[in-house]
Amino acid sequence: MDFDMAAIFFAFVIYLIFLLYKIIDKRRYRCCYLIHYECHKPSDDRKLDTKFSGDIIARNKNLGVEEYKFLLRAIVNSGIGEETYGPRNIIACREDSSTLEDGTAEMDEFFIDTLDQLFKKTGVSPHEIDVLVVNVALLAAVPSLSARIVSHYKMRHDIKTFNLSGMGCSASLISLNLVENIFKTHKNVLALVVTSESIAPNYYTGNDKSMILTNCLFRSGGCSMLLTNNRDLRYRAKLRLKCLVRTHLGSSDEAHTCCLQKEDDQGRIGFFSWQEPSKNSHSCIHKEHNRFSTKGTALKRADSIHRLEEFKENKSES
Repeated sequence: MDFDMAAIFFAFVIYLIFLLYKIIDKRRYRCCYLIHYECHKPSDDRKLDTKFSGDIIARNKNLGVEEYKFLLRAIVNSGIGEETYGPRNIIACREDSSTLEDGTAEMDEFFIDTLDQLFKKTGVSPHEIDVLVVNVALLAAVPSLSARIVSHYKMRHDIKTFNLSGMGCSASLISLNLVENIFKTHKNVLALVVTSESIAPNYYTGNDKSMILTNCLFRSGGCSMLLTNNRDLRYRAKLRLKCLVRTHLGSSDEAHTCCLQKEDDQGRIGFFSWQEPSKNSHSCIHKEHNRFSTKGTALKRADSIHRLEEFKENKSES
C-alpha cells in the first residue's frame, strides 16, 4: 500500500515537473528580438527639394490658382526637408502616365538595397530565413512582392511568406504582431519584415484638395528588419519587444472611411484623407491605454521572470 502511494506521488511530482518545464520552455521562445534593420535611402538622382516639388505641382494642368497655393503652403508648412526622395517616373515627368512596372521597379530597388545590406551585416544567409512578411499598402502585384523576394534570393521552398496590402500606416505594427504570434508556436525562427509604400503608380493628378494633400506628405523609403525568438542570439539584439497591443476600429464608419483609395469626379484614382483623422487616433489611443493599464502588472511580472531566467543562464554559463 505504501509502495503504491509512493508511486502515485512520484508520478504526480514528475507530471508537475513536466508541466513546469513546458510552461518555462514555451515562455523561453515567446521573446521577439530585433537583430538588425536597414533603412532605404534612394540615390541622389531621386532627391526632391522644395523647388523641384514646386515645379512638379506647376506642371499639373488640372490645378487652379487656389489649389496651387494650397499645395505650396502644405509643402512649406509640412516640415519636410530638402533631403527627401521620390520615384523615378515623377522625376521623369511621367506622373500622369505611370505603369505597373514603375511600381514594381520602385519596390525592387528598395528590396535589393536593404536586404543585401541586411544579409551582409548580420552574416545571415537568405536560406536561413524561416518567415517573410512584406507589407506595401497600395501595390498588389502578381506574382506577389513576397514571391519576388523569394525568387530573387532563391530562398527555401518551405519558407512561410505573408504579403499584406491595404493596411496603411498600421502595416508595420501589424507585421510585427504577425511575427510575434508565429514566434509563440515555433522555436528558433528567423523572420524578415519588409515594409514600404509604393508612390510611383499612386501620384494623384487631379484637383480635389482632400486627395492632392497626400502628394506632399508621402515620399519614397522603407525598412527591412530581421527578427528572431532564438535566445542564443539575444546578445546581438538591438531591441526586444515586450508588449504589443492592437485595436481595430473598423466597425466605426468614421474610422473606416477616414483614409481610403478612391476615384474623384473625373475618374482619377487617388488617396483620400479625411479632415479629422486625429479624432479616430485619439479614440484608438484611449482604448489601447485602457488595455495597457490592465496588462501593466502582468507585464512587470513577466519582465521579472525573464530577468531571473537570464540571470540563471548567465550564472550557469560562467
